[in-house]
Amino acid sequence: MTDMSEDGLVVTGAGVVTPWGDSPEVAAAAGGVPMADADDWFDHRERLGPRGYKYLPAAAQYALAAARGALADGGRPDAVPADRRGLLLATNAGLAGLFDAMDATVAESGAAGISPASAPYFAVNVLGNRLAVEFALNGFALTVATARTAALDALSTAALVLASGRADALVLAATEEPVPDGRGGGGEQGAAVLTLETPAGARARGSAVRATVRARSLFVPPAALANQAGRTRAARALTTALAELTAPGDRPVTLHLDLDGSQVAEAVASAVASRRPIPPGDAPLTDTPEHPRRGPAADPAPRTGCLGPALAVAHAVTTRDGVGRLVVCATGAGHVALVRVSPVTAPSVPPASVEPPHRTQESEHAEVA
Repeated sequence: MTDMSEDGLVVTGAGVVTPWGDSPEVAAAAGGVPMADADDWFDHRERLGPRGYKYLPAAAQYALAAARGALADGGRPDAVPADRRGLLLATNAGLAGLFDAMDATVAESGAAGISPASAPYFAVNVLGNRLAVEFALNGFALTVATARTAALDALSTAALVLASGRADALVLAATEEPVPDGRGGGGEQGAAVLTLETPAGARARGSAVRATVRARSLFVPPAALANQAGRTRAARALTTALAELTAPGDRPVTLHLDLDGSQVAEAVASAVASRRPIPPGDAPLTDTPEHPRRGPAADPAPRTGCLGPALAVAHAVTTRDGVGRLVVCATGAGHVALVRVSPVTAPSVPPASVEPPHRTQESEHAEVA
């Protein structure tokens, strides 16, 4: 059963760019991690154009390329006026390497030594500026940087933005660059972009819908799990959030659990498992025969980056197997995000062939706050 209720979102296009390839399925399986010995995997001249992109931070380049992929997939943010289009950017370490390089430059030769090309990127919320300019996303804008859950939190925010009428179409971009070695290394690399509308807006514009999405974000205070009363309250809140993402008659869904080894993650895993067995007339939450277990995406140690969960959503949106998916992410800090994706197997309108707005004038500027 496809949820087309007005409190949900519809995805009209999806694009991913990773060292493992641009297939959402392959990229999601890799989980967003960088590929060893693949330093030359992304050529900005080939992916974006010969001029105007060389000095952009790598994470900004990835986001631009993935956004173009989302438009080629059927996304139509340009179907509404520029001031009714918005941008949600999610990142954890997209500018970490640039920040470290700036710090080193200032320490060695002073602020005057910072390149004019990189100076505008002094704050993480500026990372989406070029994306906003190229696609004329002149309305609502927000950067979300919550550790690990940022991209899924951005989906919850997107639902609020569209439901409140602050925008008619949104571009959501999650982009990451590996963590510098001086900070421990690791992290993620690449970008995932979704174009979003309301169900009513998509119908009015004749947009082809790939999937419907419902999202919930909540906070489970780690200290509350120290006693039984707190654990009971947390279980109740999590069970309620899970129930809000399903409806009677829903088909079983496949789970994607992105959890660390924390008490919060254990509480989330227990809440998901407690939805089995299924009460009569209730919506089945998983087709797993036993209690769901954490899969490869469940790292025992925290991972830096929000790309892995975003790629899981992109895969869920673009899959053609007709099976819904529930993406669950939780961190030891208490941040929990749940996203239910219901694919639309037979969109009524084929994706339009749309050329993205192409703006390379460096003087153009858009603020992303």
